[in-house]
Amino acid sequence: MLLRTIMICIAVFGLAAGCDQKPQHSEGTTRKFRIGLGPWIGFGPLYLAQEKGFFKEAGLEVELIVLNSALKSGRIDALAAPVDYFVLSAGNNLETSIAMAIDESVGGDGIVARKEITKIEDLRGKRVAFQRGLPSEFFVRALLQQHGLSMKELQTVDMETDQAGAAFIAGSIDAAAVWEPWLTKASEQGGGHVLASTKEFPNLIIDCLAFNQQRLAKDKAGAQAVVAAIFKAIEYWKAHSDEANAIMAPHFQIDAKKYGLILSGARFCDVARNREFFGTREAPGPVFEIGRRASDIWKEAGVIAAPVDPKRIIATDLLPSP
Repeated sequence: MLLRTIMICIAVFGLAAGCDQKPQHSEGTTRKFRIGLGPWIGFGPLYLAQEKGFFKEAGLEVELIVLNSALKSGRIDALAAPVDYFVLSAGNNLETSIAMAIDESVGGDGIVARKEITKIEDLRGKRVAFQRGLPSEFFVRALLQQHGLSMKELQTVDMETDQAGAAFIAGSIDAAAVWEPWLTKASEQGGGHVLASTKEFPNLIIDCLAFNQQRLAKDKAGAQAVVAAIFKAIEYWKAHSDEANAIMAPHFQIDAKKYGLILSGARFCDVARNREFFGTREAPGPVFEIGRRASDIWKEAGVIAAPVDPKRIIATDLLPSP
């Protein structure tokens, strides 16, 4: 299942690299970008930028393509996903350029468990569900590594996030690594509790926007325009959060009030936060360390053959100038 997830990602994201796609960047014309993203609440600013017309104002025609576990086939120019996902892809011969951090998980990802499971060590021998190759697995592996456990000590079950949440509620598994809104749903309806989340373990899951490197080489200005429009959406949310939440919430099948509550587990990253995360080539920021740690974890898991140098896949020159 993990290998399948990786190969589908390569097949979908890599198609843009293989096609003869000529970016439209003459004066007065519209640049077209197809951006893939998952059903994660932290990607709300992309929908906000779309619906408030910020992409259009920047001379962009952007199509947002929701990639769930099945991953729709088609050409995409950019992908919204966590740092660890791009490291995993790079380790399987698909290098992208991470351009910006969209949000950081500060409680939006975690592990729900039965009440009698009170510490990470209690997961030993238990049935733990998560979706392989995605942030859920990365989070579990990072916590096990930190507590001196190995994946072999668990009874792991490979499930899509919504299935894992539903299985926990149904009582067929002991714990599940999920993200919002399933983290809240599973803990509220499954008679369990949140064993651990990114609230206590920050700087593990940072969601970013990365561009296909060939497309980026052809139209760097277009990529910078996409990034700037998303930052504009984040600034709009900061000034008009209620209105923005009402716009973004329907894309995640929840109401605006619930979206606002769940959003406490994710923090949107504005330009200032991005500059802290990325730093410079000479003085790399924390996002490079997150990439290095992801490389170590995925190599230990045996799903990449060699370490991935974060400098190969992280760009520091696509953020707006100070």
